[in-house]
Amino acid sequence: MFVLRTAVLFILLAAIVGSLGFVKYTQISDAIAAGEAYPEHSESVEAITTELSSFSRKIRLPGEVVLRDHVVLHSQHAGQIARLGFQPGDVVESGQLLVQLDIGMENAQLIGARAEVALARLGLERAEKLLESGSANQARLDQARATYDIARSNVEVIEQTIEQKTIRAPFSGQTRPGQLTVGQYLTSGSEVARITDQHEIIWIDFRLPQFLGDPPVGAAIGVIARSNENWTGPIISRDAGVSSDTRTRLYRVELRGLEAALSHGSFVEVEVALDAPIPVVELPSSALQSDAYGQFVNLLVPGEQEGTFRANRRDVTGVQYYGERVLISGGLEAGLLVATDGAFKLYPGVLTNVVEDLPQDPQSDSGW
Repeated sequence: MFVLRTAVLFILLAAIVGSLGFVKYTQISDAIAAGEAYPEHSESVEAITTELSSFSRKIRLPGEVVLRDHVVLHSQHAGQIARLGFQPGDVVESGQLLVQLDIGMENAQLIGARAEVALARLGLERAEKLLESGSANQARLDQARATYDIARSNVEVIEQTIEQKTIRAPFSGQTRPGQLTVGQYLTSGSEVARITDQHEIIWIDFRLPQFLGDPPVGAAIGVIARSNENWTGPIISRDAGVSSDTRTRLYRVELRGLEAALSHGSFVEVEVALDAPIPVVELPSSALQSDAYGQFVNLLVPGEQEGTFRANRRDVTGVQYYGERVLISGGLEAGLLVATDGAFKLYPGVLTNVVEDLPQDPQSDSGW
């Protein structure tokens, strides 16, 4: 009797367990079938095809325009202006008289000095004849020659003083506006005129800090004016040493054919390459992702169905930020399809669709 009750109990338990197992199997089968009925999860992103370009690090520094033909004339002697050959602000020609200081006293001294030269010449000629005839010795001839040389030297000194008080334009050009009048007294070192000739050749001087490198003579330098006009010219000279005060070196760039565009002393910017160009891939900053393992981008490789893609992680190196773009020098080559906007949603192997323009997040329009 006991054995019969035990057998019946086992049969009932087996029936209950089998029924529960059949129900669970049916539920799991239905769930699998329902899952297979739904499409695979996918993400939509924008994408770009990579291209190689050349890049080098650059820095912008202040530069100054220097015209080759620019001079500031000063008076070497004090005196009154006896004659004025121009008005400040005029265009003058090469050799034109600008200012004639009073040379009345020098002219009077010159008459006496020339008379002394004539007298000393007669004395020298007489001493030479006496020496030839034996009536004088060599010492008398030497004294007569020294007297003649001193007299000539005095004439040259006076003539040089007159020349220095006669100020002429060294070349043609535009003078600086100012005020000079006949009778005005100029002290020694007074500024007389500034002359500038807008020559075809223009120089740009700039200083480069020592720690940023030392570009060689002949290196191409970009020049940017305030009007955003751009030119390029070679370095034609560089200072042999580095300034002990600023630790910078002076460089000079030459530009041609810009005489009407840049004025002497005006401010410009120069753009200097700090290293040799390297090949890089330029991408929007949204394409670059980061995690604990480093920086990477999501490559898109063709999927099983036409027009679909699979995401594939690609680690990158040599990343430089350039505004809202990134320049990548390691890990990428030309011809790759890289996810840009929306790339943060991707993970390896996820089904991906490429769209022209992702819809805007409604929360971003509210400003919160």
